[in-house]
Amino acid sequence: MSNINNQTQDLNSIELVQDLDQEAAATITGGYLYISTGYNGSGSETALGKGYTSLGGYNNKVSWYKVTGNTGWYAYTGKDYTGKGYYLAPGSGGNLGGYENNNWESVKPAY
Repeated sequence: MSNINNQTQDLNSIELVQDLDQEAAATITGGYLYISTGYNGSGSETALGKGYTSLGGYNNKVSWYKVTGNTGWYAYTGKDYTGKGYYLAPGSGGNLGGYENNNWESVKPAY
């Protein structure tokens, strides 16, 4: 008969296992695209991960963005990646002006 060790071990006690904060996790998974309806991140804000392509309630309402992690994003003025496209580099962000402001309809990660 085998002798099975039924002891449990806390994950944090295992060498090289640690909790990640949201920013660290975003860097590992490719990052997030943060968008807001107001300048300088004011107004309603949300974070979009790699599975998001539709802006939902933020469609044609985005006035500010921030890209975290090491992956860029593409934003488009039309649905399904049509219309004028913009590349959002990793680490970039800021207020949108001119034609871009309140005119994004779809987004996707650049990988």
